[in-house]
Amino acid sequence: MAEEFKAIETQDELNAIIKARLDREREASNKRYEGYISPEEHNKALADANKQLEEYKAKGETDAATIAELTAKNSAYEVSNLKSRIAHEVGLGFEWVDRIGGTDEESIRKDAESLKKLVGNNSLLPTKTPTGANTDPKRESLKAVLSGVKTE
Repeated sequence: MAEEFKAIETQDELNAIIKARLDREREASNKRYEGYISPEEHNKALADANKQLEEYKAKGETDAATIAELTAKNSAYEVSNLKSRIAHEVGLGFEWVDRIGGTDEESIRKDAESLKKLVGNNSLLPTKTPTGANTDPKRESLKAVLSGVKTE
C-alpha cells in the first residue's frame, strides 16, 4: 500500500528531499505565471511608454502653437475682409482700407463713416470704361492724333 516511512539520517538526504519539493513548486509557479513579463521587461516597456508620451506631448505643444498662429492669421484675414467690404459699402476707395481701425463690424463701420466724412467724395477710385462703350468720337480722334505726334 503505502510506502514505508524512512527516517532521514543525514543533512544531504534532507537537502535532496527539500530540493525536489522546491523544484516541483517552482515548476508549478512557472506554469501559473507563464505568459507574464518579468519585472525587467516591465520596466523597459514602461520607459518606452514614457518616452512615447513625452514625444506626443512635445508634438502636441508644436501643434498647439501652429493652431494658434493659423487662428491669428485667419482672424487678421477676416478683419481685413470686413474692412474692405465696409469701405466699399460706405464709399471709401481701397487706398483707405488700411487706415480704418477696429476689430468688430460696429467699430469698423463707425471708423469708416468718420473717415468718409473727413475725406469726402473724392476717395472713390475711377473705374475704367470698357472699350467701345459710349465713347466720345471727338475725344477718340484727338487721342489718335496725339498718339501720332512724336516729341523730341
